[in-house]
Amino acid sequence: MSDRLALSNAIEDAGIPRDKAQRLASVIFEAIHTSVATKADLQAMEARLTERLTRRGIAAVVIGISALFGALHLWPPHLG
Repeated sequence: MSDRLALSNAIEDAGIPRDKAQRLASVIFEAIHTSVATKADLQAMEARLTERLTRRGIAAVVIGISALFGALHLWPPHLG
């Protein structure tokens, strides 16, 4: 709330009447509040991304090991 009050005071210092300055500060803070992510939002997104990347990483390792074993099965060439 002190940030809203500080903004209201700055607007009032710029020559806008107090009641209008307070309303403008409230509108600005409401617009910011509904448009930005919170720390909790960012932490939840990070957890989801980490989980997805971990699953993809595990899948890539499994595919890589499978390809390696497949290639080793064919090497060295079996001579008749």
